[in-house]
Amino acid sequence: MNFIDTHAHIYFHQYEKDIDSVINNSLENLVNKILMPNINSSSINKLYKISDLYKNICYPMIGLHPCYVDEGYENELKKIKNHLNKKKVIAIGEIGIDLYREKKFFEQQLDAFETQCYWALENKLPVVIHTRNSLKETINIISKPHFKDLNGIFHCFDSSYEDAMKLIDLGFLIGIGGILTFKNSNLRETISKIGIEKLVLETDSPYLSPEPYRGKRNEPANILYIAEMLQKITSIPLAKISQITTKNANELFDL
Repeated sequence: MNFIDTHAHIYFHQYEKDIDSVINNSLENLVNKILMPNINSSSINKLYKISDLYKNICYPMIGLHPCYVDEGYENELKKIKNHLNKKKVIAIGEIGIDLYREKKFFEQQLDAFETQCYWALENKLPVVIHTRNSLKETINIISKPHFKDLNGIFHCFDSSYEDAMKLIDLGFLIGIGGILTFKNSNLRETISKIGIEKLVLETDSPYLSPEPYRGKRNEPANILYIAEMLQKITSIPLAKISQITTKNANELFDL
């Protein structure tokens, strides 16, 4: 039985001093693959370094996170795209729309998102999508006819059953993380309705640690707590959860 963490930023500075321990802890807790989304051009070399150090465990994606989209986004996109043909990546991500803090660069976020969706289609890669206070806007984009062949993951999903089914109908998988374990989360009810057939597991390390580690630095080993909560709310054996979510990730990312 093994698991895949489909979303972890373990190339961040929070792991500089103990990355070996983090990787070993992941393997000891049955997490044998860690997929790493990029955030901007300055993080690419750090991302590649970790993927090179831990081959066949850590896998890189490339993209511009919406929170890093500003007036210079077009130049930033050019820098990132220059890396696309230099090294094999498994996805375009983490991309999307974030309207949580401000809407100042909303139009730029829309353009950056669409541009990177085209990259994914051109390179036959999935996308890993970040949405915050922007699910409707994001669905409006991926529902366009020219993105009908786009697929990927909606990362850190925390919405309704109806929204989940819209995304699934559009050909996307649902990324489930530590929020599922939070006592005040409505996500458990949503997941109990949709089941696990279209789910993948993620930590979003170093963020969103599951209970009982909420508020502390997250790491891929904590996937097990998310899987155990899935087992609790669905009554599906842990081995079956491992089998389905791992298969979903392996097939989507061609691992």
